[in-house]
Amino acid sequence: MKRLLSGLVVVSALAWSQASQAATIIFEDNFNTTTTQSLNQTMFTNWTVTSGSVDVIGDNGPYAFLPVGNGNYVDLNGSTGQPGQLTTKMDFAAGTYLVSFQLAGSQGGAGNVDPAQHTTTIGFSLGGSSQSITLNPTDLLTTYSFWFTTNGGKLSFTDLSGGNPNVGNLLDDVSVSAVPEPSTWAMMILGFLGVGAMAYRRRSMHVHAA
Repeated sequence: MKRLLSGLVVVSALAWSQASQAATIIFEDNFNTTTTQSLNQTMFTNWTVTSGSVDVIGDNGPYAFLPVGNGNYVDLNGSTGQPGQLTTKMDFAAGTYLVSFQLAGSQGGAGNVDPAQHTTTIGFSLGGSSQSITLNPTDLLTTYSFWFTTNGGKLSFTDLSGGNPNVGNLLDDVSVSAVPEPSTWAMMILGFLGVGAMAYRRRSMHVHAA
């Protein structure tokens, strides 16, 4: 029985893993081909600046704060002194999503006006669900992933107040993946459990027959 229970735990974990791997990317943007570099940029293919201002900076530009090779990225506190909010034009239906993105601190900004001990918080939300991350200016570009279960809505990134004017956290490589409906992965789990139970019964019958 212990072996059966252990086996069921393993197949359940496998089912969860398979459900996560079945997630399908439905939105992605690395800002390299969907916008151009500009301070106080308002022209985005996939986004709208819904408050404040944002800058698009990066490789080969005058404000390349990250190592060469990262292409374009968004400074979420543009050059108007008002922290920016970037919101997808796409509406996401109700469901569960895996939101991934790369985020770095301001790297000090032009002239290192953002001191190393200063922290700035970015808020991000999908529909009615919200999360936040607080970074130091020197924090390097890091990939973050969060699960959201929502009744539907847009994805937003907001540099919250309290940062230095015109210097914000740096956003890149945003993707949203839809995961299977709960009924789908529930059926996957039941399927794996059924396979595990059948294997256990066959093994038990073989042992008793011997």
